[in-house]
Amino acid sequence: MKKVNEQNFLQAYEAHADALFRYCYLRIRDRERAQDLMHETFTKTWEYLRAGNEIQAMRPFLYRVAHNLTVNEAVRSKTVSLDELQETVGYDPEDVKALSPEEDAEASMLMNRLLELSETDREALTLRYVEGMRVADIAKHLDEPPNTVSVRIHRALARLRELSGTP
Repeated sequence: MKKVNEQNFLQAYEAHADALFRYCYLRIRDRERAQDLMHETFTKTWEYLRAGNEIQAMRPFLYRVAHNLTVNEAVRSKTVSLDELQETVGYDPEDVKALSPEEDAEASMLMNRLLELSETDREALTLRYVEGMRVADIAKHLDEPPNTVSVRIHRALARLRELSGTP
């Protein structure tokens, strides 16, 4: 294996591991399993590179692998009751600074409103505003034209505002 690929891989790990963890965590809401899926994302990517393949754009590739793993996880995992889902939707006190009661209520309300959006809209918003990905990278990840993704994000934000009752 070329040293250049190994160095690029290590740089990608440093640059994207935390963001991929958050992405997995937001999708499956299980801290330990999200950590495992993040590591599995890098393991599969490393195996792909060791097989002699090249990756043109590392970040979108990593998100595609993480997406596929989280989808597989959702199919394999047990169904979650609505009550359990509502209990897990807030914030994890271990992960974030203490929020004021008002901020906690707003975050909880926003998470509930996000769950009312379609999976694709929720994913596009998460990638754009939580992970800070560019529309072009999100388009590669979703395998859609950038214009479609841009419109999807705009409409999802409008729908979110409508659901929240804000102008």
